[in-house]
Amino acid sequence: MSSSALSVFDKPKIGYIGLGNMGSQISKNLLKYIVENHLDNLTIWNRSKSKYDPFKQDKNSNKVNFAEELEEVVKESNIIFTMLIDDDAAQGVYENLFKAAKNKNEPVVFVDQSSLKAITSGKLAEQAKSVGSVYIASPVFGRPPMAESAKLLLVLSGPKEIKEKLKSLLIPAIGNRSVDVGEDVTKATALKSMGNMVLIGWIQLLSESYALGDSIGLDPEVFNNFLEQFVPAPPLLAYSSTISKGLFPSGGGFSVDGGLKDARNMISLGKDLTGKQVPLPTIELAKKNMERSKELGGPSQDWSSLAVAVREQAGLQPYREGTNNGQGN
Repeated sequence: MSSSALSVFDKPKIGYIGLGNMGSQISKNLLKYIVENHLDNLTIWNRSKSKYDPFKQDKNSNKVNFAEELEEVVKESNIIFTMLIDDDAAQGVYENLFKAAKNKNEPVVFVDQSSLKAITSGKLAEQAKSVGSVYIASPVFGRPPMAESAKLLLVLSGPKEIKEKLKSLLIPAIGNRSVDVGEDVTKATALKSMGNMVLIGWIQLLSESYALGDSIGLDPEVFNNFLEQFVPAPPLLAYSSTISKGLFPSGGGFSVDGGLKDARNMISLGKDLTGKQVPLPTIELAKKNMERSKELGGPSQDWSSLAVAVREQAGLQPYREGTNNGQGN
């Protein structure tokens, strides 16, 4: 099937499903790619149709189809990207997509950018194959500003020939580098979980470091400046900045609820794929702190707000003074 699916790249018709913080930015860059390459319209779908408003105001709005139903995306597209909040949402959406794809007279290449359980990706790949289509797991690394500037790190797994064609579309349209994890789609989503483990472990360590510094009277700005010189890694330093300032605004990055979902995926990954539970004490601790952060400030704060739970444990006020409970002005 992967060989016949290659034909979709002769005349790509792109669809995008899921217009959250990341999906909205990625789909805007795909729209730009479509306009520059004189391709058929981008077809978008989101559960909340208010997400269509920025596209309707875009100068290239005439190159966008605004789908009311999921089936319309399959009808109008042969390469469909998805960015969905969790496994339940993904399985529900893909159930409808696969039903529609089964009745289509050409294969569909599904490119899933969601952060899912690895076993869910494996199931979706098998279901896609059963309806004559192809599923590529392609989660991304980067915060919304990197998505906006098309500087995401892309991870891909699935049939080799399809991935090679996709790379020429994805880079530089939405990202500037990629990691190929082979043909087993579970490996891309596993790598996504493992990459996020590094981030959440870093956030936990930063939270402890800043709580210690605050307890002994070290200016958090001084410590942040030190880290900028000691650890020159922008993706990690972004979290140092938010924690040093005590600002975790909703809607600006990755939410506590999203972090909790990813932490659960990390904790279950070993058992899901091998039947053996792998102990992840740092992630368990970060998960506990995010649960407390959610109690204190709600589910939509940035996931780095786990720092407020660590501050509380150190006998400090959870939120820094003057930060409006981490939301800023």
